[in-house]
Amino acid sequence: MNKISKTITLLSILLGSVFFNSCVKEKFDAITTPTPTVDFSSNTTIANLNLLSDSFAGTPSAFGKITQDIIIEGVVVGNDESGNIYKNLYIEDNTGGIDIAIDKPSLYTDYRVGQKIIVNCKGLYIGNYGGVPELGYIYNNGIGRIPAIFIKDHLFLDSFPGNPPVPKLMTIPGLTGANYSTLIRLDSVFFASNDIGKVFADPNLTATDHTIMDKNNNQVVIRTSSYANFANKLTPSKMGSVVGIYSYYGTTKQLYIRDTNDLVNFNQIPPIFLEEPFTTSFGSFTPYSVTGAEAWTITSYGATMSGYTNGNHANEDWLISSSFNLDNYTNEILTFQTTMNYGAAGDGSLRLYYSTNYTSGAPLTGTWTEITGFALSAGGWADTPSGNIDLSAISGSNVHIAFKYISTTSSASTWEILSVLGKGTPN
Repeated sequence: MNKISKTITLLSILLGSVFFNSCVKEKFDAITTPTPTVDFSSNTTIANLNLLSDSFAGTPSAFGKITQDIIIEGVVVGNDESGNIYKNLYIEDNTGGIDIAIDKPSLYTDYRVGQKIIVNCKGLYIGNYGGVPELGYIYNNGIGRIPAIFIKDHLFLDSFPGNPPVPKLMTIPGLTGANYSTLIRLDSVFFASNDIGKVFADPNLTATDHTIMDKNNNQVVIRTSSYANFANKLTPSKMGSVVGIYSYYGTTKQLYIRDTNDLVNFNQIPPIFLEEPFTTSFGSFTPYSVTGAEAWTITSYGATMSGYTNGNHANEDWLISSSFNLDNYTNEILTFQTTMNYGAAGDGSLRLYYSTNYTSGAPLTGTWTEITGFALSAGGWADTPSGNIDLSAISGSNVHIAFKYISTTSSASTWEILSVLGKGTPN
């Protein structure tokens, strides 16, 4: 290699080294996101805004345009992150909460739980959706969602997201309209026996309702969308606390949980081990016909059985509960209500039994012991509470109760059963 070539090569190496070192050592300023702020503040409370919806009362879809300069502020307590809430935000201040309907998906990317927002309500519409105040826009002659193009004119972020409000501890009977669209907490609640171990949302339905209850049988519905990312998870069998957005539709109290983290400490044994109202289905009970063409049915009066169809017929029909574990309790009692007609008091046409070894199928696959010493309807369609039936002498982890109906060709009474409830003191 000649001297010129060596010189060029050396210069190339030196220049490359300088260039490499300058690239490595060069520092860039960190990109900072400015804190979102607004130069105006609220001039009223959410509770006062909700009162405005009352001026448009009349029907659940009644609504009206907000023409006053009304500005509210609140913190986001519910958004669409899990898919259980769709195109809606729930915000609350220290006076109440409101549902804001917005025609835009993925709202959670801008409006995180804990985000403070200020809402310029002038030009928006307020009305009632199912009886709950909702802030939105006009759609098909009713209250609808705020078009996405208008969001920037009405919703303003103020600061970065912080901690959301602490859920207000409530009882089911204590829930009122003042709690609509706010984050609440219910302690010592559990899913009704017919809803235990079910998916949160049936994929074939838009949404699914499951009932939760307290030890006094007060009830509220947990409503879950089939689009929720926890829709296929199963409801727990034990007792704990539920956090959720409280709402209402028609005559039904309901909660929306944000995700399954809103089910807290579901590791306690509930005080109710059997609960069946027989309002729309047999629920946790299974009918089994041994003889006869007639069978147990569900009517508006409860679980109903009659051996009469254009004459009296011989029947033996059982109505058997699901299994429950009495080893988890002491002081167990059972109650229910019966109504009867076309029979005689104490004629034995309806009897109550329990079994500790029955599993499924025909009743004769298990051993049954009759339970006595309680009240049954004496006829004339008299509604009769059973009174407290003591089950404390029964033990076992696989206990069933069953109602056994008998009719003959000479006598076929009609029986109706509802409000079956078994409860005790958890160990």
